[in-house]
Amino acid sequence: MKDILRLIMLMSLVLMMTACGQENEEQTVLKLGHALSPGTAASDEVVNMAAAVEEKTDGRISFDIYENSQLGSETEMLQQMQMGALESSAIMIGSMQTLDMRMAVEDLPYMWPDIETARSAYEGEFGDYLADIISEEGMTQIGYFEWGFRHITNNRGPISEPEDVENLSIRVAETPLRVDTFEQLNAIPTVMAFSEVYGALQQGALGAQENPLANIVAPRFYEVQDYLSLTGHFYNTVMLMVETETWDDISPSDQEIILSEVQSASERVKEENDVMEESYIETLEENGMQVNDDVNKEAFREALLPIYNKWEEEAFGTELMDIYREASGWEE
Repeated sequence: MKDILRLIMLMSLVLMMTACGQENEEQTVLKLGHALSPGTAASDEVVNMAAAVEEKTDGRISFDIYENSQLGSETEMLQQMQMGALESSAIMIGSMQTLDMRMAVEDLPYMWPDIETARSAYEGEFGDYLADIISEEGMTQIGYFEWGFRHITNNRGPISEPEDVENLSIRVAETPLRVDTFEQLNAIPTVMAFSEVYGALQQGALGAQENPLANIVAPRFYEVQDYLSLTGHFYNTVMLMVETETWDDISPSDQEIILSEVQSASERVKEENDVMEESYIETLEENGMQVNDDVNKEAFREALLPIYNKWEEEAFGTELMDIYREASGWEE
């Protein structure tokens, strides 16, 4: 009888210690900021990834998400990560040139002949190299989410050859390489806030703009632009990162869960982008836009090769560009 009582007491003690251990188990909350628009595939999958990680780690890891630039611009969020005020972020690669100019490589025009080549590059040595650059800044890359190709809309006519953009006044984002690109094509690049573009197109102050399809449909540019040409001149990607000291404090098993869920979410983004691209084009055509998919990308790239040479020498270096060329899919 005494042996049975001792066994019961021992089992009770073990259960109590286990319960206390579970209660005291450390929980990590990662504040995650991004500038992605709500309702886009990438933004939605950040939410889905976070929910899956919290579930599969039994609440040990959770994300507190601040979307749509709630924490400031992408540059400001990078600064917050460097100061330790932000544990995680999802940032456009081109925006990281404020940390290291080599990250501006994504602003090179016509880097990839097709989307399959682009995706493979980020899954391979090219993507690994960019991750290594960011690791030097105290950030650990945990995955990539696709944003997609950018295309040109205008009122002058279809754009098929490089000469079709000559003297075209086109809004571009404020990055030196993008301005260089359109100047090389003898266009007239105009740096302007995205919020001002619709009005400028409506008033005729601008003749054209360039954006991914989602950012052409959402602001209803079809109301003030007649032609969409599927130029695919820039390809944008979002890097998901965790501040390195924070990442190193996470157990290897939970790191594996995070990496697995980010990879799954990344694949879903690609699938959704493929589906939505057709839907976006249908929407634009239904609203009167003429869509041109006959674009001589090889001619555009040939016209823009001087940009490659200039930026390789001044910013990117041979090592990065050799890795890019190996992955590019273009016949040199």
